[in-house]
Amino acid sequence: MLETLSERGKNELIDRLTELVVLERIYWYLAIPFTVLFIIQLATTFIGLDSADGMEGVEEGLDVDDDFEPGSTFNLFTVKNFITFFTVFGWSGITFSNAGMGNFITLLLSAILGIVVMLIVSALFYFATKLTYNGTMQIEHAKGATGKVYIPIPAKRNGVGKVSITFQDSFRELEAMTDDENSISTGTVVEVMDVVSNRILLVKKNN
Repeated sequence: MLETLSERGKNELIDRLTELVVLERIYWYLAIPFTVLFIIQLATTFIGLDSADGMEGVEEGLDVDDDFEPGSTFNLFTVKNFITFFTVFGWSGITFSNAGMGNFITLLLSAILGIVVMLIVSALFYFATKLTYNGTMQIEHAKGATGKVYIPIPAKRNGVGKVSITFQDSFRELEAMTDDENSISTGTVVEVMDVVSNRILLVKKNN
């Protein structure tokens, strides 16, 4: 009888250890590849945010998906967020498993921690991108806006003047040209019709 109980105990212990080894192996299988992806994701994102090319750099840094596209709403179910979740889930599972916690508690705590960190990182990326976008001028957005001339603009694109204009919630002073037959004097209200080059507007008098 005692030998039977002893054998049963040994078998249960072996089964439990086998289960722990299998689970910990799964955690390792998740932790390592997703950590590599997370590091790549983090690097490309912040390289994009620091790019001198403005918003084009941000778009290149965020090309995995559109969860941080400027103007978009906050999206939880994205490739970036899943990478973050499984990175944290894997390492948490390894840590809690080595600490001797039960399988259910390990799974539960790892999942909770993964979700919390995923939300934090996702929010940081989102707001960092929004701030970068708001501070980056996209001159194309000036089309249709109105402003005032403060350096006269020569007629028929014979020279460049300057206008004071507000777009993208920012006050800016930009160079401008016109196709009008007459020059546009200081203080005249103008409307932006097009963009001649990267920083030069094409304007006309706003009648």
